[in-house]
Amino acid sequence: MHTPWIILALFLPLAAQAQNTSKVYSTAKRPRALALIGDRYHSPVYIRDNLIKALVRENIPVTFIENVKALSAESLSGHQLLVILRDGMIWPNGYDKPHVKWMTDQQQQAIWDFLHEGGGFLALHNAQGLYPPAGLYYKLFGGDYGGHPKPYVFTIRVENKEHPITAGVEDFEIFDEQHTVKYYLDREYLLLRSMARDNLAAPAGWWRELGKGRFCYLAPGHTPGALGHPMMQRLIRNAVRWMLRLE
Repeated sequence: MHTPWIILALFLPLAAQAQNTSKVYSTAKRPRALALIGDRYHSPVYIRDNLIKALVRENIPVTFIENVKALSAESLSGHQLLVILRDGMIWPNGYDKPHVKWMTDQQQQAIWDFLHEGGGFLALHNAQGLYPPAGLYYKLFGGDYGGHPKPYVFTIRVENKEHPITAGVEDFEIFDEQHTVKYYLDREYLLLRSMARDNLAAPAGWWRELGKGRFCYLAPGHTPGALGHPMMQRLIRNAVRWMLRLE
């Protein structure tokens, strides 16, 4: 006699769960991302695979490019988020010849305008490394390349637990390059700090707003394990939501 009620009781939670879909998947009108990835020292394959994991969970369509010449005001139009994980060097005459800096004044201006007009810019790992000095790129960045030792295990420590980018993020250990980044902003913008076992410390993440846009830098990302670490994945997803005002 009570069997129908038992079945109904079991079915209702499943039905409620099916109807309680996330707002992330409630509309086809999603922001679009353009990601410039890969360089001599960083394979685009592991970068792509780990960025996809974070972006697909936020239902953000992403176009990946490796050709630095493809980054322009035209390619940025129609996108709301720019992601860069690559350095500023190319070797047009071969690796046995000196490198040159690839980013042009026009590209720097395009990124500057994109951000000030309301876009989001997520810079990862070596996106602060060896770009044209004293240009608009470093002016918007708020930091500069400071070098790094060989990869080893170190800790990423959360400095600001109140910002949406660090929501749910705990201190974590990774095997990665510890970039000793130069940081020029006030302390209020600092999110993360890297701490080595020999006490070498450096800023490892920060945020800022310029014009109508939002910027975030996260230092980890040299190794697949670092970029794919659950806490790093959460940081990327949080940063994307914050920059695109999806929070």
